[in-house]
Amino acid sequence: MKQIIAIVEDDAHQRQHYAEALRGADYEVIEYVDRQSAIDGFEALMPDLAILDIMLGEEVGGGFEVCRYLKQKDAQFPIIFLTSRGDELDQIYGLQLGAWDYQTKPVSLDYLITRIRSLFQIKRATSASTDSNSHSSNLLQLGDITLNESSMAVHWKKQPVNLTPTEYDILHALLNAPTGISIEDLVKATRQGVVEDNTINTHILHIRKKFKQVDTGFACIKTRYGFGYSWVC
Repeated sequence: MKQIIAIVEDDAHQRQHYAEALRGADYEVIEYVDRQSAIDGFEALMPDLAILDIMLGEEVGGGFEVCRYLKQKDAQFPIIFLTSRGDELDQIYGLQLGAWDYQTKPVSLDYLITRIRSLFQIKRATSASTDSNSHSSNLLQLGDITLNESSMAVHWKKQPVNLTPTEYDILHALLNAPTGISIEDLVKATRQGVVEDNTINTHILHIRKKFKQVDTGFACIKTRYGFGYSWVC
């Protein structure tokens, strides 16, 4: 059965361009032109992944609203923002809403399809967490933190910490670098294309925030100015 991808994009030419490429990669594609038509469509059928533009017609933040709606239905639902808005504040807000990825147009179709396949692999691993939790060999435990390397589940003091896949990759790299890890190596850990230093800093900010939601005293991620970060607990 084909995986279903929804594209919410108000530019008809761009929407068709992405849709044709994804159909050629053997995905089923549903196209939506604005926020309301997308939400109405999702009420009838939830896709497996959504690609969202931010500005939809006259709605400057229509894509953000669609993202918020999808996350309310399923906190782990994979979302890619694909937009011409490359402002750092937009990227921060999109990631705060729970998007799994944020790409600035133009992006090559080959890269987009590769990224989608990667996210689907992550989603499959996450959905298999019930089975994999029984295998201790999949667990990385350091003090109060536990990572399930199959399901990408994170627990701090036995409480779940809901990280996006990119945040998980950054945390995993951090835990595997006992002497600290550079920004450059954290960029590599994201397995994305061009990633700016400020984007890594934003991800770290979100990771800290999510741990503090579980434990207000959390302070294990230390900034090493001019270098990167260290996990010290």
